[in-house]
This record gives sequence, C-alpha cells and structure tokens, in this order.
Amino acid sequence: MRKLLILSLMIPATLLFACQKSGNSGQQGQGGQFGYAGSQVDEDSQLRVLKVVVSEDPKNLRAWIDLGNASMDSGRYPDAIKAYHAALKLDPKDQDVRVDMGTCYRNIGQPLKAVEEYRKVLAVNPDHAIALRNMGVVLAYDLHKKKEAAKMFKAYLKQSPSAPDAAAVRHEIAKLGE
Repeated sequence: MRKLLILSLMIPATLLFACQKSGNSGQQGQGGQFGYAGSQVDEDSQLRVLKVVVSEDPKNLRAWIDLGNASMDSGRYPDAIKAYHAALKLDPKDQDVRVDMGTCYRNIGQPLKAVEEYRKVLAVNPDHAIALRNMGVVLAYDLHKKKEAAKMFKAYLKQSPSAPDAAAVRHEIAKLGE
C-alpha cells in the first residue's frame, strides 16, 4: 500500500517538474551565442554577464532568451518573464520562448496567464507538444479542469507517443477519469 501511495505521488511530481523545466527554448547547456550558458561560472555571474550584454545590445535576441532561460533555471521567474517579454518584442513568433514564459507565470502562481500563453502557442502551432503537455498540467493541477486536461494530455501523446514521460502522462489521463 505504501509503495502504491509513493508511486501515485511521484507521477504528478514528475509531470510538474517536467512542466517547470519544459522547454528552456532548447538552449539549456548549449552555451548560447557567447558561450556563457552552461559554463563554469556560477548562476549569479552568468546572470550579471547576460544583463550587461542586453543593456549594451538591447536588440540581441539570443542574449534576451539566454537571460530568460538562466533566470528561469535559477527560479527567478519574474526576471525570466521580463526577459522573455523583451525577446518576444524582437521575435513575436518564437513559440518556445512563449511556452517558457507560460511556465514562469505558472510558477509565480498565475495559472490563467500561463494558459493564455500556451493558447497563443497552440493557436499558431496546434501540435506544439510541450505547450500541449504544460497546458494539461496547469488545467489538471491548478485549474482542476479534468476533461480539458485529459484532452491536452491526449493531444500531447498523439504528438509524442514515445516521449520519456509518455507512460506517466497515460497514467495521469487514467487518474483524471478520461
């Protein structure tokens, strides 16, 4: 019984963690344009460097995205949102940045803003797997909209049937009663 309880608690935690670390615009550990992301410098130094770069070159899209990602990774969600807004002003079509911004909104307790961002992505690309999964998480755990969440999770599995979290997502669909 205890094993079942632990397992049932682990699956939602896994999905929530996946939502929190969802996308990072595919840049985590790639070093960014200037080689600062994923290097040996500590997070604060990395953030300081990125802030200098964007202050000196406010049209540097890559630096704004990297600043958003570094802020998100360090749990500085309001700062990440500001950086992602700046990036989206330069490139409003970057759907991965918008997904990450939605995740930051969720992490500061604004699930409706998160859903709004995910909906913007899905309006442009209805097959965006991470937006589908993250929307499912917010709908299920924050807004308690089981049917809508199950629909998003099913759409996610249709796009990513062999995703590493596919089994956990299937389990969540079953728990939602769908």
